[in-house]
Amino acid sequence: MPSWHTCRNDMAQSKVMTSPDPTDSTYSSTGQSAESQPPIPGKMETPKLTVRLIRRHAENPRRDWDNDLYHAEHGTWRLTGPAGSGVTSLLLDTVARRIEAGEDPERILIVAASKQAASRLRRGIVARVATSHYKSAGTMVRSVHSLAFALLRRMRDEKLRLITGAEQDAVIRELLKGHSELTGEGQQVQGPQVPITIWPEECRDGIVMVGFARGLRDFLLRTVERGLGPEDLERLGEEHHRPMWVAAGKFLREYEQVMSLGGTHSLSASELVSMALEHDVPPEVSYSTVIVDDAQHLDPKSAELVARFIDQANFAVIAGDPEQSAFRFRGARPQFLQHHPVDHELRLHTSYRVQARPGAPGVHFHRADSTGNMFEFVADRIRRARLIDDVQWRDIAVVVRSVGMITPIRRALLAAGVPVHIDPTDIVLSQQRIVSALILAVRAVHHGLTLAELEELALGPIGGADAVTLRRLLRGLRQVELRRTGAVADAFQTPTRRSLEVLSELVLEPEPDAGLVAEVEQVLTDREQDILGRIRQVIAAGRQGGSVEEVLWEIWSATNLDKHLSAVSMRGGAAGSQADRDLDAVMALFDAAGDWVERRPNSTIDAFITHIEEQELPTGVRDRRLVVPDAVNIVTAHATSGQEWHTVIICGVQEDSWPSLSETGTLFGQEELVDLIDDGIAPGTTIARVTEQLREERRLFHMATSRATNTLIITAVDDPDAAEPQEPSRFVRDYMQPDSPEDPWEPQERVVGEQQIDVDNPLTYTRLLSAPAIVAELRRVVTNPDETQRARNQAARQVARLAEAGVPGAHPDQWWGIAGPSTTRSLPVSSLSPSRIEAGMVCPLRATMSRIFTEEELALPLLRGRLLHAFAEAVALNVDSDVARLKIMDAYREILAAPTWLRSYRLDTWRTVLDRTKMWIETHRHIFEQVGVEVEAEVAVAEGVKLRGRIDRLEKTTDGDYHIIDFKSGTNNPSEKTISDHIQLLTYQLILHHGVFDGTKIRPVRSTESGMTVDGATLVYPEKDTKNIWSITQAAKTEEQLAEFENQLPDLLQALRGPELQAQRNPRCATCKLKPICPVFDTGKWTTEPTTNVS
Repeated sequence: MPSWHTCRNDMAQSKVMTSPDPTDSTYSSTGQSAESQPPIPGKMETPKLTVRLIRRHAENPRRDWDNDLYHAEHGTWRLTGPAGSGVTSLLLDTVARRIEAGEDPERILIVAASKQAASRLRRGIVARVATSHYKSAGTMVRSVHSLAFALLRRMRDEKLRLITGAEQDAVIRELLKGHSELTGEGQQVQGPQVPITIWPEECRDGIVMVGFARGLRDFLLRTVERGLGPEDLERLGEEHHRPMWVAAGKFLREYEQVMSLGGTHSLSASELVSMALEHDVPPEVSYSTVIVDDAQHLDPKSAELVARFIDQANFAVIAGDPEQSAFRFRGARPQFLQHHPVDHELRLHTSYRVQARPGAPGVHFHRADSTGNMFEFVADRIRRARLIDDVQWRDIAVVVRSVGMITPIRRALLAAGVPVHIDPTDIVLSQQRIVSALILAVRAVHHGLTLAELEELALGPIGGADAVTLRRLLRGLRQVELRRTGAVADAFQTPTRRSLEVLSELVLEPEPDAGLVAEVEQVLTDREQDILGRIRQVIAAGRQGGSVEEVLWEIWSATNLDKHLSAVSMRGGAAGSQADRDLDAVMALFDAAGDWVERRPNSTIDAFITHIEEQELPTGVRDRRLVVPDAVNIVTAHATSGQEWHTVIICGVQEDSWPSLSETGTLFGQEELVDLIDDGIAPGTTIARVTEQLREERRLFHMATSRATNTLIITAVDDPDAAEPQEPSRFVRDYMQPDSPEDPWEPQERVVGEQQIDVDNPLTYTRLLSAPAIVAELRRVVTNPDETQRARNQAARQVARLAEAGVPGAHPDQWWGIAGPSTTRSLPVSSLSPSRIEAGMVCPLRATMSRIFTEEELALPLLRGRLLHAFAEAVALNVDSDVARLKIMDAYREILAAPTWLRSYRLDTWRTVLDRTKMWIETHRHIFEQVGVEVEAEVAVAEGVKLRGRIDRLEKTTDGDYHIIDFKSGTNNPSEKTISDHIQLLTYQLILHHGVFDGTKIRPVRSTESGMTVDGATLVYPEKDTKNIWSITQAAKTEEQLAEFENQLPDLLQALRGPELQAQRNPRCATCKLKPICPVFDTGKWTTEPTTNVS
């Protein structure tokens, strides 16, 4: 099998300069083509690139220091200093001097707190000693866990394996799921040893929740870091009356037994350190020089392991800054840095970075009135730094408080044309778009796809379709289906297969209907057929079978995405950064597959896909990059440790997220255990933990704001009137005081037409420094009749120049709405249903468009309603109610999408709804005479107007009048005041008034007949939580009332036919999917009225 890993690894070995071929049709001078056009594997030619290797500019950052530590030969030192004072540089320069002086590099150990920090230190050492002639059989720089692993491999004969946090999380959740699946009967048979009984009764319902597993994992990590085993946890739990500790101890024993199966002992990072401490450090693995950087990030057990190596060294340095101790949640403590015995101490006092205080040079604060404006400001400042100040993309960082903010700011920066880079070791594989597409392809082969998943596959990297192309493709398939079923003339009344169902047959079936394929080929364009062919090709490749790696490789090869993504990656820019991320994700997937096959050679592809989908944490994949990508770094505040950039933007410093004072680990009493072990504080002792949390949050903010060497920008949203009020954090209020020194950024004025805009005023519009934003502003001026003619002429000249240069969106042919509507024909609507009348009276636009554009799977409420009606019909027709309930429950289980912990509750609730429905029907059998269930009706009520519907239950009173029953799933019922105007019931009454019941259906009344007399109409809500089944009745309407309602229908029918559809603001607008294009709202007017100036 070809080695994708090798190809990517080799490509990363050297810096590559590329230049696109201007004669190639796929090349765009704006660099936007790869971003705006989806990849078309197999059809689109790979861009022609000239690739040449260049020598990287080598600059030795080493310098000589005038202090005793730099020249010392022996002793143990403590080195401290604020961020940017040169602590790490002094350590690396000291190591370089000792190597030049002849010390054996294999006898030097540099300890880092994490894998990422070790990688940075390694690069720093290489830059300083690259010109020196030395050799070493191993690396000088190790993380604490790498050091522990190396020691264990030497001291123990058994096979050891380090598992990632994601794998450990998945194992814990799998064990907890096994606990929850044991039934009460099983507990009685097996006795007290049944796993679920180890957990306190009050928490058993939640053991399958992700949050429970995450809390348990964190608790066990803190436990193992402090050298505690299962027996210790159980003993402490019994002594201090903590049943969760006892349960966690029993679970830890089971976990350890599972992880030791298979001949290989799988260990977490914390377990590695604890196990390493069981052995003394032998003389043959001791070091003469030991350097510890960022010692404030070490937990007590890691510090104990490092101290053993320090004790055997001739020269040692413990370095760090207590003010940057921000990993307490991981068990880190600064005590080792502050209190470990040393011979000498040295403190560096001067920081060479920007000082984060109000009014300091290079420090700026921006207050935005919305999150969107804040993101636009951040993108604008980054682009100005790059294009005007010539700051490299890689020298800029955007810092956010938590991982949750990375995705929205990344999306905003990419949209603005800013290339971004996110640490590939922090990705959750299943959440990566290209990995999700590959997983969907595998599932399509073995299990098929839902319609929503099929649409996702078509829109993703494999299908390569954009939303507009997919819509055209589905419209073509719909035309074919209507033609084949003879339903063209009655398209809006006759139910047919949805176009996504036709698409499913074409791409998922090994041998689709040949006649269907032939008709589709006649209707679809080449581009649309390419999408179908590409998906079929990928799925067919997956059917060939083989091992996990072979199946994945066949599917990946069939996509033909490797060459395209590599070419886009080398071109750089925003599209290049996304291509880099996609390639990193694919590499991580193949790494995971290789590890999986190595551990489980006979496992199936289904098992591997389930393993990937269940991961909730970053996989900690291998980062093979030897060249730092030229892209803006987006990092969390904690990830800034040990790094620096020219320009740093702290984005979204809000009071609700920074400081984050929410307690963690309260379910298991994690902090109480840590306090007990570390400080001897008994559980239950009152401690002001918020104070310590606030201090740590301040240290974290200090660490984030001390990363800039030239410019520091702090942004926050101040919007107290929003639905969810937002205010800047208390940490930045000092920057907002009126008496603070003036910001060195002078306000600028920019003229658009006759309007002056203050670019530093958050209440005015600030145009982003990008081509799309410039085009948008020029188009706005050109089409705005309120602008002066001089301004419009000037804007027209400029937009014409951009159009001539090929800038996307500049040419009027690319302006939405300029060409006018594609057709002015009315829609073929000839009949109305009760639900459509109700929707049309609320908003004709939504009532019509929702029927045309709805291609998604039916919503759960609608399916529940259909199941309820089916059950009511079965009971009314005297079908065995137990059999009917069983079949309806089976159907409900298939459509119910709910987490495991909620699923049983939903099923019990639905079973109760069915029982109450049966009870209501049986109770009312003796009140009225049942004459029909699911009665179809079609009558003519006015010229050209037909009413069609289906009545759940039709009954007759003793007087011969008819009564309408309509069952409703859900609890949203009308009130006594509004029931008289209930449109659906009113429509049913009108149908009966103009119809005659012939025993099976309601037909139009003949000239010699009179309509049916209505007694009333009732809505029944069996799901509503009331003692008696809740129902409400609409009284019988008079002929005058029915005539008044009937007179409204011709106008409504015309409103639904179009071609102009009226939009009406109503309470349902908040959840309407058409809101982005609805002319009632300003955002919709930008689409429907592009030449109108919207204020």
